[in-house]
Amino acid sequence: MRVLFTTDGSQEATAALRAGCRLLPTTGCEAHVLYVSPELRAPKSGKITRREYQHRLAEETRRILEQAKKVTCEEGVDALTLCQTGSAASVIMREAEDYDLAVLGARGRNARSEAGLGPVASRLVEHATGCVLVGREPPNDHQPRILVPVDGSDGSEQALDALVSLFDIESAEIKLLHVVETLWLPADEEAGAGLAKNSEGRQLVAELRREAEELLNEARARISQHHSGVSTSIREGIPANEILTEADQGEYDLVVVGATNATDMKHSVLGSVSSKIAWNAPCSVLVVRVPE
Repeated sequence: MRVLFTTDGSQEATAALRAGCRLLPTTGCEAHVLYVSPELRAPKSGKITRREYQHRLAEETRRILEQAKKVTCEEGVDALTLCQTGSAASVIMREAEDYDLAVLGARGRNARSEAGLGPVASRLVEHATGCVLVGREPPNDHQPRILVPVDGSDGSEQALDALVSLFDIESAEIKLLHVVETLWLPADEEAGAGLAKNSEGRQLVAELRREAEELLNEARARISQHHSGVSTSIREGIPANEILTEADQGEYDLVVVGATNATDMKHSVLGSVSSKIAWNAPCSVLVVRVPE
């Protein structure tokens, strides 16, 4: 397995390095750490020469990569450090194609917002063709807690496969979650109550829960040969909201979500569930994008 860690020297990047190292297997992994240095431009001020500016960039690059190397070594991962010059998002997008997984911090050192994703992470989550791990606070010494939303889609199935192939799940605590979507049910409380009380409404709810249980059983069987202690849960509501609530209340270390390039009206209006989770989750998020 080939893993591309990325860093810009920020605290968020360091947290992502540690999170990736602790979640990924320590054996059989070829790890590289990439720092993308900004393109060399003539200084606006005449106080420093181009040579001095170039020297400062080189020193900063050395410092950032040495720090990243120190962090990965502390976590038991022997990583090769790399440096390229250019646009961070463009370079990482291009290089990530040759790796099984790209790991990056939620925000970079130049991000102004304290919440959500920075511009580089946002672009990779939306457009990367492979697996992207947005690393946040790394797991402590306890068993890693992993949440896997399941909805029966190709993205959901590939997310399960990625979890098994990329992560060391033997010692992890895994929960499979299905959200019975109630978004399209009547918003009016009386109308909703009427639907739930009549036989047709009860039958609909019962059928949705049966389908949910079937999906969860199929997903559990899919990974049972790799991990036998998987638990399941069913929630009702808006998928992204319920997944985020479970991730927060359950104090998970990782959420694994599949992502598609859906362009239907529902996704256009509501946005991508995977993107919302990557933006707002309190923990690391693995986004597994389904090839077109």
